[in-house]
Order: sequence, then structure tokens, then C-alpha cells
Amino acid sequence: MKKTGTMILAAAMSAMAFTAAPALAQDRERTSVEAPEYPRGAERRGIEGYAVVEYTVAEDGSVAEATVVEAEPEGVFDRAVIRAIEGWSYAPAAAATAGMQQRFDFNLGG
Repeated sequence: MKKTGTMILAAAMSAMAFTAAPALAQDRERTSVEAPEYPRGAERRGIEGYAVVEYTVAEDGSVAEATVVEAEPEGVFDRAVIRAIEGWSYAPAAAATAGMQQRFDFNLGG
């Protein structure tokens, strides 16, 4: 079941074309992305939902200050999305880009 949930999550991430952040943030080229793992407890209990993360991309392209700003249900997917987004990287830029947002949907798909 773990593989199924993870595969559906990965497919959902690919299909959703990543939620757009402010216009300036769209100029940052993403160079590395990893999908969050479906939390085992949530998967076992059949819990689906989403989490929205707000973060800053530093000048060197690393992700900093990641915070969950919205989630349903609260607290279930937070750790998974923070861990994943902190593994993302972007192309270097002259200045940091604050206010980036990303939504992650967690669906078991039947």
C-alpha cells in the first residue's frame, strides 16, 4: 500500500504543475525536486489531505525558512512536506526570493 500511495502522490505532483507563487518567484528555475513521502500512519488510517508550505529561496538556490501555512487535516503531513521541500534547490540568483509557496496533495486513490 505504501508504494501505491507514494506513486499516486508523485503522479498528483506531476499533474498539478506546482502551485504558482508570486510573479517574482516564478523566475527562479527549480533544479532539484523531491516528493514528500506519504506518512505511514496517515496511509494506514486512510487519511488524505494537503499541506501548503511557504519558504524562501536563498541566493545560492537552497530552501530556507520553510513553514506550513495551511493544512488539512492539521499536523498530519507537515513533517513530510517540510523534509521534502528542504531538499529542493533552485538556480542561484543575485538575491533571495521570499514568499514562495507550494501545495502538496496527498491522495491514496482508492
